[in-house]
Amino acid sequence: KYSSAEFLYLFGKELSSLGIKSIVAKAYENKVPVFCPAIVDSGYGIAYLLNRKYGRDFDITIDQMRDFEQLTEIKARAENSGVIYIGGGVPKDFIQLTTVSVSLTESRRGEHAHPHKYAIQITTDSPQWGGLSGCTFEEAISWGKEAKEGRNVQCYCDATIALPIIVHALAERIDKREKVPDLSWLFKGLE
Repeated sequence: KYSSAEFLYLFGKELSSLGIKSIVAKAYENKVPVFCPAIVDSGYGIAYLLNRKYGRDFDITIDQMRDFEQLTEIKARAENSGVIYIGGGVPKDFIQLTTVSVSLTESRRGEHAHPHKYAIQITTDSPQWGGLSGCTFEEAISWGKEAKEGRNVQCYCDATIALPIIVHALAERIDKREKVPDLSWLFKGLE
């Protein structure tokens, strides 16, 4: 039984050991968790089904509740947080709800919660349709998911166009992060 981050960490480890370059291999090498709250809605879901159906001794459980606990713990430990929303749906709501969950647990201890301080949203959806993919930062602020005084950028563009441009621009401006969070505690016991 694994969270999606644990599963993808181990998968990245395997790919890295084989010399296969991929996002999850690089994430493994740098101890960066990759969460996939809708992992069954992908090629991984199909691969799982085929392995199970054709009699291979293959059984794995991805625990989505464990995903949520781990991501909420990351948020609770962070002094500040920022998010990049690419589209919407389950992944967007998943990361937004961490702030609500931390707020609820911290308020019970008399502590003050911290909504996301920075946010970038890349979407082709407009707010008038009412879906999560197009909802505005004002809506997120009203729920305490984003900070009122936060720095938010809305980009109405296809992600396959906008994201490479944003990443390239950042790579030109920033040499190296001054402080990288240590998230290796997530993977203790997996090695």
